[in-house]
Amino acid sequence: MDAASTRIGARHYAGIFVLSCATLAYQIIITRFFSVVLYYHFAFAAISFAMLGLTRGALKVYRRPERFARERVASEFAWHATGFAVTSVAAMLLFLWLPLIVPPFWVGLASISSTLLFIVPFTASGVCITLLLTRLPRIGGWLYAADLSGAAIGCLGVIAALMLVDPVSATLWLAAFSAGAGAFMVRGAGDRRAMAASLGMALVLAAAASVHTGLAASGGNHIGVLWAKGAPQTETLFERWNTYSRVRVTPYQGSGPFGWGFSRPSDVKVDQKYLDIDADAATVITGFDGNVSRLSYLGNDVINAAYLLQPAHDVAVVGVGGGRDILSAMYFGAKNITGIEINPAIFEVLTGKFADFSGHLDRQPGVKLVNAEARSYLNQSPARYDLVQISLIDTWAATAAGGLTLTENRLYTVEAWRDFYRTLRPGGVLSVSRWFEPATHREEFYRLLSIAAAALEGAGVPANELDRHIVALNVGNIVTVITRPGALSDGEWQAAKSRFAAQGFTVLVGPGIHYDDVASTIVAGKADAGYYDSLPFNVTPSTDDNPFFFYSEWLGDVITGHNGGRGAAGSAITVTLLLVAVGFLACVGYVGIPLVRLARRVPLRTLLPPVGYFGAIGMAFMLIEISQMQRLMVLLGHPVYGLAVVLFTLLLFSGLGSATVGKAPPGIAGVSARLAGLLIALLAAGWLTLALGDWARGQATDMRIVVSVALLAPPAFFMGMMFPMGLGAWRQQEDLLPFFWSTNGVVSTFASVLGILLSIELGIALTYTVGACFYIVCAFILLRRVAATDTASVGTAAPASGLSEVALARFRAIAGKA
Repeated sequence: MDAASTRIGARHYAGIFVLSCATLAYQIIITRFFSVVLYYHFAFAAISFAMLGLTRGALKVYRRPERFARERVASEFAWHATGFAVTSVAAMLLFLWLPLIVPPFWVGLASISSTLLFIVPFTASGVCITLLLTRLPRIGGWLYAADLSGAAIGCLGVIAALMLVDPVSATLWLAAFSAGAGAFMVRGAGDRRAMAASLGMALVLAAAASVHTGLAASGGNHIGVLWAKGAPQTETLFERWNTYSRVRVTPYQGSGPFGWGFSRPSDVKVDQKYLDIDADAATVITGFDGNVSRLSYLGNDVINAAYLLQPAHDVAVVGVGGGRDILSAMYFGAKNITGIEINPAIFEVLTGKFADFSGHLDRQPGVKLVNAEARSYLNQSPARYDLVQISLIDTWAATAAGGLTLTENRLYTVEAWRDFYRTLRPGGVLSVSRWFEPATHREEFYRLLSIAAAALEGAGVPANELDRHIVALNVGNIVTVITRPGALSDGEWQAAKSRFAAQGFTVLVGPGIHYDDVASTIVAGKADAGYYDSLPFNVTPSTDDNPFFFYSEWLGDVITGHNGGRGAAGSAITVTLLLVAVGFLACVGYVGIPLVRLARRVPLRTLLPPVGYFGAIGMAFMLIEISQMQRLMVLLGHPVYGLAVVLFTLLLFSGLGSATVGKAPPGIAGVSARLAGLLIALLAAGWLTLALGDWARGQATDMRIVVSVALLAPPAFFMGMMFPMGLGAWRQQEDLLPFFWSTNGVVSTFASVLGILLSIELGIALTYTVGACFYIVCAFILLRRVAATDTASVGTAAPASGLSEVALARFRAIAGKA
């Protein structure tokens, strides 16, 4: 093969663009599979193992330089792109069809083992991307820009794809395009076998994707989830996937009315259907014929206790679900009811597929259903309400951005409650219901009280008067906390207390009533930071900077196993810690051990700067990405904006920044200017994100998107320059470039889960600061390298690294053993 065949051309840009696009889209799709089949916290486990697979691909290129030589780039790309296509489909099918029914003790091991299926396709993808970024001559920044741009389009395109087709069909289409990219790459390269294999597989997969898409759209038999969380998925009446969740409707198996906290049983016969989200969180769709009197059983549910505190004519229901809270408002005589539902699939259930069954709630007098994120909608709406009701809003579903976040919930923060208070009429109330078990699970109750106390004090309520603004009631395993910015008079409270007693609700907190020492201390306004730190659980008020309402266990207790790992949230933290340990061991095995052994023959000063630089880039980029995604998802509202705005903007503008780096690395002045721009942009973005938060929350969605892009674009532009500048600075160590790339990947894997823990433990702002500090480390290393290069040879290439061929061979042998 002549030199011209390795010259960078359109096929190289197209190939890396398509593979990066397919790789990121596939990562996002498997987070949805993992959230449904396993649990939401395994979604970011899937992402971590995907990143580990990409790293293994880079190491594969490094360890076998003869096979992956420059003249074989096109052929190997074609074979591995086709391998990615085939194994991505195979891994998906095996994952969907395996029941994963094992004893509870082994479920974590079985679940994590199942994720290993996905390392194989990502290894193949990692080979393709590494080949193009490290084996072609003088790549400059444009090829890396194509890589990042492809990833950006992938994260945006998957949103539209999952709105139109099911994830299995989307996976088949991605596989077809990936194999097609391999055929396009090898065209004219002289490898007919690779050409025939890639083109043939692309056609087969495209045909399979077309057939499956048609079957799924028409409701015919098609490939789907056979098992979810250890249970068979049968009797499905309706199923819809999107970037939020999988919504499924099945027949309701219960004999009586569905309820959360009934104070007395009811023998009313009600036709109901079961609606679940990611085979976990659930509610019911109630058959309704317009006869409100048949809904009397709803008065016995403690989640509706606010209607007994005082009448409510104008009501906002946050999280419509199957419409049960809408029916409650109708039963209690509300005249104007606004139901706000974020998930378009659930909205479709109520207004489309099951609208006749549920009585067309959207057409009932005074009822308005809105497909929107509640906090953003209420901030924009001029309407004022007597009651804002939030009943058990938690889906435990990973959104499409769930691979990089936990379940931070922007409804349960001090700032959110202040927003809700602003939507209330004088005397209006906010009602929030959560899970509660006196003997084993009080943490959510305490945290609701701590949020209420902080929010009310922020609204001007004196600390010593908080007990006249907070009421908590309990039935069974449900607690409802009702807060009112306006104080309850003695007459109002006595009348309400009588109604609660008559209904069979237990009053836990109210004027003159205290549940226990913790609740009393919080409601008395005496719980400061020192008091919260002294408790055996973490119930400090969650904020927009630390919106992790569900994570009430101290990290140290989870690490030591003391009183840790309980429930879904505790399990999520345990899995995250396990992934941090796996990521750390991967860093030791793939980077640390080979370097220590090689130090016996080659000075570490030769290897540590580039390894430290590319590792620090991986750590910095991921910490900045995760913290900004978490913070701006709170600002933007819709979880899907974590992809459509945050991740897309970061990747796109990083690609544009990369494109500004020429084939030859800039000199000391150019590097200094770019690094200064990066640090200034990071500092400005961090400060402005906090400073503009309160103002931006009150703006329209389009303005909040503009603000978010303006905050993200400048630092992302400069962040994108760092990798190609590093490639240029250490270009003379060409044989080690795949190793540097793999170092970047394995550290990114570690950082992707470390960033989640840092956000929970330190807050989002401090996690961002840690990421910025790693970029300072990068700047220091790069400036030293460029300065040394300029000093050694002005206007010429940097001197060789000093590594002999024997030393390089020795390094490859050591790395191969790790």
